[in-house]
Amino acid sequence: MKQSESQVRGYISNIQRYSIHDGPGIRTTVFFKGCPLRCGWCSNPETQKLLPEEMMDLKQGKKVITGEEKSVEDVIEIVCRDKVFYQESNGGITLSGGEALLQPEFARAILDTASACGIHTAIETTGFAEPCVFEQVADGADLILFDIKGIDEEKHIMNTGVSNKTILENLRAAAEKKRNVTVRIPVIPCHNATTEELQKIVDYSVSVGINRLELLPYHRLGEPKYRRLGRKYRWEGIPILTGEELKMLKSSLMIPDGVELMII
Repeated sequence: MKQSESQVRGYISNIQRYSIHDGPGIRTTVFFKGCPLRCGWCSNPETQKLLPEEMMDLKQGKKVITGEEKSVEDVIEIVCRDKVFYQESNGGITLSGGEALLQPEFARAILDTASACGIHTAIETTGFAEPCVFEQVADGADLILFDIKGIDEEKHIMNTGVSNKTILENLRAAAEKKRNVTVRIPVIPCHNATTEELQKIVDYSVSVGINRLELLPYHRLGEPKYRRLGRKYRWEGIPILTGEELKMLKSSLMIPDGVELMII
């Protein structure tokens, strides 16, 4: 590791080993602090703010600090503990969040260092960043898991707090540059969980050259975190889709030949 890279520091919420849903194989997922979106259904609200913050620990019965500052060397030391599992399963490291694009120098240094160690790299991203920032980080990733939450801009602003124009343009640019991109679609009741809305996402993705898409079912596992942070969960009371309902939604979509659509 270059000395300058090892000294780069950033804010991390959590490092989760043995992940199996954040890219191929067994992976270590690094959850970055900070996100420019405020999705009403967010399952990781503790990653929204960039800096560490207080969060109630139910076991200890008191508030603790969630998130911490780490160096690239700190992160890579943990990631490299499981190299044998990556090699056996074609796994690697995935940067998630939050949004890694908010800390581009830190994210890119981690990706470059992991690659130098022979580890497959991936980022899971909202794609919401200036194109130059997106390119800076994307250039270091073997795989981009690109979340697309909707095509309707007004609804996107209402439910995530930001426009989707930059997001869609960054997806187009990534596809045009022949990057390895999988579009991930969180299927959210009261937002995009209809055939019409999902079809728009599929159609746009295919139109720019994407041939791998994944449907991610909405869950409410993050809801208790809002109470621990003293915040209100906007999607409270909204029911989840059953597995059968999600399969029916998938079967209602028109998927061109050569395009893969999976439920994760």
